[in-house]
Amino acid sequence: MMPKEKPPITVVGDVGGRIAIIVDDIIDDVDGFVAAAEILKERGAYKIYVMATHGLLSADAPCLIEESAINEVVVTNTIPHEVQKLQCPKIKTVDVSMILSEAIRRIHNGESMSYLFRNITVDD
Repeated sequence: MMPKEKPPITVVGDVGGRIAIIVDDIIDDVDGFVAAAEILKERGAYKIYVMATHGLLSADAPCLIEESAINEVVVTNTIPHEVQKLQCPKIKTVDVSMILSEAIRRIHNGESMSYLFRNITVDD
């Protein structure tokens, strides 16, 4: 394998008739996600979601997502991507500003961080 060359995509297990969720830390160049979604669709996945913490979504990423087998891309608002959302309605955002600000406040004041993980509700 050459540098920057990616290994072939392998699906482990049966995804037929199931929802597939692809998780990564950053989504920038979406070619790999689109290729994975195509393979999952070929193998029978009926919905495909991509979830990432940071949505850079550079260049033609919104167009590629829109034209792909991906049903929805969910990213946090750690990086602004409003323009990309206008270009592709499949891109959804989860607001993490409150939990990040509370984490910073707790660290600054020497308070427990585990409280954040025990006391999160679905509405948060």
